[in-house]
Amino acid sequence: MGNAELAMNDAPVAGIAPGLSLYLELLRLLAASEVVLFHLNGFALLGGHRAAWNMFGHEAVVVFFVLSGFVIAFAAETRERTPKAYLISRLTRIYSVAVPCLLATLLFDRIGQALVPQLYDGLITDGSALVRLVLGSLFLNESWSVSAQMFSNTPYWSIAYEFWYYMIFAGLFYFRGWVRVMLTALACLIAGYKVLLLFPIWALGWGVYRWSQTYKVGPVLGLALFLQPAVVLFFDDSQGWTRQAGEWLASVMGQEAWRDGLSWSRYVLTDTLLGLSMAGHFIGAAALAPWLEKVLRPVAAPVKWLTARSFTLYLLHQPAMLLAGAVLIGLGIPLLGSWSVFAATWGIVLVVAQVFELQKHRLKPLVRWLLELPEKLLAARNTAVPAE
Repeated sequence: MGNAELAMNDAPVAGIAPGLSLYLELLRLLAASEVVLFHLNGFALLGGHRAAWNMFGHEAVVVFFVLSGFVIAFAAETRERTPKAYLISRLTRIYSVAVPCLLATLLFDRIGQALVPQLYDGLITDGSALVRLVLGSLFLNESWSVSAQMFSNTPYWSIAYEFWYYMIFAGLFYFRGWVRVMLTALACLIAGYKVLLLFPIWALGWGVYRWSQTYKVGPVLGLALFLQPAVVLFFDDSQGWTRQAGEWLASVMGQEAWRDGLSWSRYVLTDTLLGLSMAGHFIGAAALAPWLEKVLRPVAAPVKWLTARSFTLYLLHQPAMLLAGAVLIGLGIPLLGSWSVFAATWGIVLVVAQVFELQKHRLKPLVRWLLELPEKLLAARNTAVPAE
């Protein structure tokens, strides 16, 4: 299973309590790493095997969704006070990584398939590569009945969810009256029912941010809220809540409608439960911010350095690990379990992130120009029309 961005793709959370900011960056990095390990250890040919610490890939995406709602709400209320500023920031951030990762996936898959084709069994689907690239670039790959795999890039599904959450949020936050209704409805109409099913999870992060600006909890309750996701995950795993809830929903809807119709949203019931748990976790983290700052200060520099590259890690890791594994197997280099593949994946990610994610500021003038172009063309047209 895949995912989603501080969230997978949002900037460090400067401007809130330093301890909470640093903790959210660490959480973002840990969630991205869990998704990587979840996918890596699902490939037996790469030396992977399931263990207690790499079983929560989908749950990590839920963490990303709540985290994204929190961070986007903060950015909108502090740095991105106008719709234009918001769109420039969001589109620059997402396109600086998403499109390069799509193109890199296509390239990596061609190379890897030529070396070890059996690695890609069940991942590479038939159909037009160009159509998939267009759908992925427009984030329509999970809209309505569409569920298009982006070549071997399974995690890409969640970026389509994230993108439309950004658009829905923009309509709700920046506009009023009938304009708000029309723009929000348009974004929902394009996004489709699957994406909308998980929007309340994303909106929980938004709600927690707004709540935290007015209310606080004490350290004892804060510690309880901070720790309770571990209890939720333990019982979810040991009691099979996700499986049971999925089976019940499938019995109500029908197996095909549940699995294929809902696709990545088919675990909406337990995903929502975990989303509520993470909302409480963030409230607890805010209460413990001074303590978190003291504990995390020694690792602040490496956490910030790695987190700055975590969107690329999240969005490219599966194609990168398959390519790395194919090359290592082809060269006869020992996989050392799966650790040599993990290290090689990070190497690929760091190079791609350096070229694209860390250069996102270079894309901003183009995004601004494109957003301002309709206004400029309209102004030029009005100037050219002679007054009667």
